[in-house]
Amino acid sequence: MQGIPKIPYFTTSRYRVTTMVELSQAKISDIAADLGSGDGRISIALAKSGIKRIDAYEINDDLRQLSSSLIKKEDLTNINLINKDFWTVNLSIYSIIVCYPMPSIMGRLERKLKEELHPGARVLLNYFPFLHWKEEAIKDNIHLYLKK
Repeated sequence: MQGIPKIPYFTTSRYRVTTMVELSQAKISDIAADLGSGDGRISIALAKSGIKRIDAYEINDDLRQLSSSLIKKEDLTNINLINKDFWTVNLSIYSIIVCYPMPSIMGRLERKLKEELHPGARVLLNYFPFLHWKEEAIKDNIHLYLKK
């Protein structure tokens, strides 16, 4: 789709994945979205934490296939791999959003999540912070936000 910013793939270290799961304070009742899920390592870690459901949005076929094989290897049934651009999806059902964004999408992502998420939803961003949301916590450059 023209005009919709894309996020390049960068591998997230195991340590940073662990930090994201820790900061998310995931509960069994949570439903999470991994926006640009790449190889699925964050989705897999959230699934192993006991979360109800993770929707892993990835439009790159190779990354989705890699993620699918890793999910099958772990025998996880609470991850849905979705071949859809998250910009076109209403994200209001999610209580946790995780993303490794790029500076070029920050303003648009911030506006989308502000419009769509319910109060109390948690947003975890790897490296790049929002400009207009107050951080609830930051650890090792993982930014946690709580939708007000």
